[in-house]
Amino acid sequence: MKIVCIGNSIVNGFPLKRSQCFVSLWREASGHEIINKGENGDVSSNIVLRFQRDVVAHKPSAAVVLTGTNDFIYQLETPQGVLAYMNEMVLIARANAIEPILMTPLLTSPLMASKLWLPDIDYAEVNHKLMSLRSRLLEYGEKNNVRIIDVQAKFAALYSEENPYEYLIDGLHPTVEGHLAIAGFFSF
Repeated sequence: MKIVCIGNSIVNGFPLKRSQCFVSLWREASGHEIINKGENGDVSSNIVLRFQRDVVAHKPSAAVVLTGTNDFIYQLETPQGVLAYMNEMVLIARANAIEPILMTPLLTSPLMASKLWLPDIDYAEVNHKLMSLRSRLLEYGEKNNVRIIDVQAKFAALYSEENPYEYLIDGLHPTVEGHLAIAGFFSF
């Protein structure tokens, strides 16, 4: 099975080696041909623009999409706006006989992110939007028969705000252990 994963720095594996990110770890565990098209700092509007080139051109069986976090950090989109971009990607995928698979985005660790990432961001508000997007994605998946991998809920259950360091490097990006966990959420 050929799969393309497209999205932001979490898909790309920042700041780790690409071989340590969930895409590579899932590839190794599953034996599937999985192509990593993650780009650091990417936002939903740009992912839609590169979807044809980075996904459709590879003629995969499935496309996994992760987006939203940067849209909210930089206050570029609402949860409804991100969902609209994700819907565009679903429509493009289906028009090209590609199964769309959407991931719910990880929550941030506000204390950690404000110390180790960007200090002047309201990460509580970012998390509020990420949770809203998750709810919308779960409903969207149910209504539109789209597979949703609820990474947000599964990943958040792994750590507490008091001790996120095992799973998060900087409050946003997963550690190697975090990427191993995410790879384990994919069972196909």
